[in-house]
This record gives sequence, structure tokens and C-alpha cells, in this order.
Amino acid sequence: MRVIGVIGRNGSGKDEVLKYLRDRYGVPFLSTGDMVREIAAREGRTPDRPTLQEISDSYFRKHGQGCFVKMVSDKIRENGWPVAGISGVRSPQDVRTLKEALRGSFVLIAVTVTDPRVRFERMRQRGEERDTDSYQRFLEQDAGEEHLFRVEEAAGMADYSLTNDGSLQDLHRAVADLVARRGLLAAG
Repeated sequence: MRVIGVIGRNGSGKDEVLKYLRDRYGVPFLSTGDMVREIAAREGRTPDRPTLQEISDSYFRKHGQGCFVKMVSDKIRENGWPVAGISGVRSPQDVRTLKEALRGSFVLIAVTVTDPRVRFERMRQRGEERDTDSYQRFLEQDAGEEHLFRVEEAAGMADYSLTNDGSLQDLHRAVADLVARRGLLAAG
């Protein structure tokens, strides 16, 4: 089995990496964020950023950091997928949880964008309800997530790094290069 986690800040292109792997190579992926949104839907709550954060905090208090990535890794095992992806890896604890749960099967890719304004514009273009229209609020949320999750520290634990400063096609070429030259999809 091979499980590919992707980490990066909001708007960095994490899901684009996994969508490309799904569309080009048939790699299914699950998102920790989708799990939180499912909980919000079950509870009849609006899936905006404050609500999702409240749900996450509640689950972290009850089940510990890393609970969502553990749930996702369990679902991947249950599905019996030989290769799968995980979106929503954010903290050093998430990385440790996945490395422990999946042993040598887990590989982590960090996706970075040099200019935060580029991430903000990309985020605005995707137009999800949970995203803000304010650049200042985006920066505040970014700082809050970094303080809470230590995304940069966790990204430093990655096996591979991709810089996503160019076009979507550039990102796809970089992912294809990982597959071809680094055996990204080979079972661990």
C-alpha cells in the first residue's frame, strides 16, 4: 500500500496535486476537511470557517490531535486501495500519526507558494463558502492556522517538496516527475 499525504498552506495547491493524481493515475483521495464538513452537515450547521474550526477543536479535545488523519487512514485501509491520497495533513502530530499508522507506506509532499497574495487569489477563484474575500482576514487566518497547527514545521517533515509559483500545468508536470522519477505510486 502507498498513502500520499499533501501539506501546505491554504491556497497552495494541495488538492490540485491530489486531483491530478486521481485524474491522471486513478488515485482516490480522502480529505480530513471533508470529514469535518460531514460532521457539520450531520449536525445541521453551516460549513463556514468558524464552525469548522469549532468542530475541529471539539474533536481535538475529545480525541486528540491527529484524530482526523487517523479516521482517514482507517477508511483507506478499509477500502483496500493499493494507492490513495490524504488531503488535510496540517500538523506535526498529523504526520507522526500517519507515519505510525501506515508505517513505511506513507509519503508526504509539501506544496509551497512564495507569495501569499497568489495563494489568496487562487483561493478566491475556487469560491468556496469557507473562504474569505478579505486579504487581511486571509493573512489573519493563515497566521492563526500556523500558530495552531505549526504547518511549516510539519511541512519540514515532508519526503518531497513542490513549489507552486507557476501555472497549473507546471504543478502537474512536477507531480508527474515525482511519479516517473521517484516512484511516487510504488507501494511502500
